[in-house]
Amino acid sequence: MFTNVYLSALFVICAVVLFIILCFKGVHTGIAALISTLVAALGSGEAFYVSIFETFPSGVASLVTLMFFVFTFSGLLGYLMDETGCSKAVGKKMIDILGTDKAWLAITATAVILMLAGVGTFIYVVVVVAAPLMKEANLPRKVGMIAAQGIAPAINFCMPVPNVPGSLPNMFLGTSLYDAPVLSIATGCVGIVLFLFYELHLIKKARVNGEGYDGEDVELEINEAELPSFAASVLPLVAVVVSAIIFSRLSVGYDTWATQLVALAQFVGVVVLVILNWKHVKPLGLRKILSEGATGMWGFLMLAGCVYGFGQVVTTAACVTPIQEAVLGLNLSPYITAMISVAVIAALCTDGVSAMMVWLPMFGQTYLDMGVNAGALRRLLLCTTQTFDSLPHAQSVALTLGVFGLSHKQAYKELFITTVVFPVIFSIFCCICCVLFYGVA
Repeated sequence: MFTNVYLSALFVICAVVLFIILCFKGVHTGIAALISTLVAALGSGEAFYVSIFETFPSGVASLVTLMFFVFTFSGLLGYLMDETGCSKAVGKKMIDILGTDKAWLAITATAVILMLAGVGTFIYVVVVVAAPLMKEANLPRKVGMIAAQGIAPAINFCMPVPNVPGSLPNMFLGTSLYDAPVLSIATGCVGIVLFLFYELHLIKKARVNGEGYDGEDVELEINEAELPSFAASVLPLVAVVVSAIIFSRLSVGYDTWATQLVALAQFVGVVVLVILNWKHVKPLGLRKILSEGATGMWGFLMLAGCVYGFGQVVTTAACVTPIQEAVLGLNLSPYITAMISVAVIAALCTDGVSAMMVWLPMFGQTYLDMGVNAGALRRLLLCTTQTFDSLPHAQSVALTLGVFGLSHKQAYKELFITTVVFPVIFSIFCCICCVLFYGVA
């Protein structure tokens, strides 16, 4: 609407600040994105009505189109894992192996197993066993929260995992889930080591300060006779990983196949779970499975779509081109400028998925034309989206704290260290590796 660069920048800044304030006040992220879009549209180079009624909804639609089946089958798999007792069976096995004296490790192991299979709702699954285990070990709930969530950035965004975030860059960069595997695993290992040292520090600190369990009186109610076997519970997750590896070989070119094949791998996991656990699946009924399971992640899909739509309107602002030129004009390695720009956008969007969906259309092809290694760039983007996406007003922060019944005052500091500080460290490590080992052609 306003083409003056400085006036445009003012409206964009106001829109972003408004978005942050609304999220911090507890307004639904999708609604906050829509309201903020009204302000951002004033700084757009398009007509106001075009930004609101065309650019924003087309952004929502494009993300929903791309990710619909990934979110659907991820929600379905997570629902069946939970409702059939498979998740509890996995947790029970981890407890049997590690014991309640290593309760935090049992929580972490359960979370990692679910994350490796791309179960995006893992936090809802793990919390079922986390609180009782923290009570048994007499440790604060925040220790259990970090045990479950603290390792997620290193697993979900560093390791080659068949999940929603990992599938997003593929259609823009022409990559697959398993490109640059050494870089991915090395970066993930840095994040894992940082997490392990910090978790042990939290436990030691709690013991020294006499901090015990601070939640409601809960019991770990697991009737082993009613649960599926561990093998029947974990094989569906193995099927997802194996299928994703096989299907990655079929992903060719700049199309949506890489994304849809992730969904297909998750569907294979659903089929294997149903076959191996039919007696636990049958009582649920097809109607309930489809109505509650398949739709379980649709709300998050729309939420991400609204934030992406907001980002699309922001990209039409008159101030964006000068920003692009400034970033690309820096006399630095393209990998460094990519990391910096992604981190900034992640801070603005407060969501890693949305940050990628803002950055990739703006910069993706430009960086490929500069000769960067697509696989290395993909991994750098994924891990860097985790740097500043978990600021206090982020939806993911509110969700994690809410699930564990904690407030920002009680546990945000620990969450900040594991979801902001550590990702900054392993993203810098990843960037250094990109510069040293993945030269620009």
